[in-house]
Amino acid sequence: MNLKTFFLYIVLLLALVSCHQTETPKTTKNDVQKKEQVVPPASPPLPSDTSSYDSPRFADRIKEQTQQLMKMNDAGLFDKLHQKLTTTLSADQQDYFLRHPNLAVLAIAKGNIFENGSGDLGYVLYNKDNHHIEITLFDHKSNTYNTLYKELKVVNTLQNLDCSSSFGSLDYLVASELIYQEDYIRLNNSNYLIDDNSFDVTDISTNKNFDLQQGCLNKKFSKEAMANSLCVPTSSVYANFQCLKYNKKKQIFEIYFSQEFAD
Repeated sequence: MNLKTFFLYIVLLLALVSCHQTETPKTTKNDVQKKEQVVPPASPPLPSDTSSYDSPRFADRIKEQTQQLMKMNDAGLFDKLHQKLTTTLSADQQDYFLRHPNLAVLAIAKGNIFENGSGDLGYVLYNKDNHHIEITLFDHKSNTYNTLYKELKVVNTLQNLDCSSSFGSLDYLVASELIYQEDYIRLNNSNYLIDDNSFDVTDISTNKNFDLQQGCLNKKFSKEAMANSLCVPTSSVYANFQCLKYNKKKQIFEIYFSQEFAD
């Protein structure tokens, strides 16, 4: 090998080494899969609602409401409704209210509220001790009575949606409507909760009282999940409702549908 050929060989060898060192590494299938598996952080859970009765910002309204409810109770309006409604209950339910004379039944809903069978009951009650309206639910499987916002946690899943505009908790809203209906209750020994069974356990996907297109709906709830919803009418004039569904896994009630000012 002559000297010229030798130097040419060295130059070619160095060029090959340089190309090998600067070659861009290839993206592997595992790298792509790792990028696809990156999951965004989960949203923090929504806080539980508080009854308006326990909110300082409602203090003046609650004081006025309490006085009006006491006036209606002193006039015997709630006792008349209680006597009318409790006669429709089974003996064990009647016995419960005989043992709790501070509670006056103002409306009843029946159905599978806790997803354990159809023997559950919902009650709208006037509590003569604290002069408040309460929504208490009877779980037939555990034979227990518990109240929304107290023993039973309520989460409003609509609170961050643009369509949500309700002001106040369900117990407070119902109390306001009953006060508005005082003359009607006096004359008819009934109320808007009883009329047309509007306080109800129902499937809102098939019930014509509800307009899912116009109402405020949490789109994460499928139509299959809308059965056995507890719906509370919040107006004695309009077809206004808020509907809750029991989340058995989380053991909370979730407000997932609301309609306001809909005829």
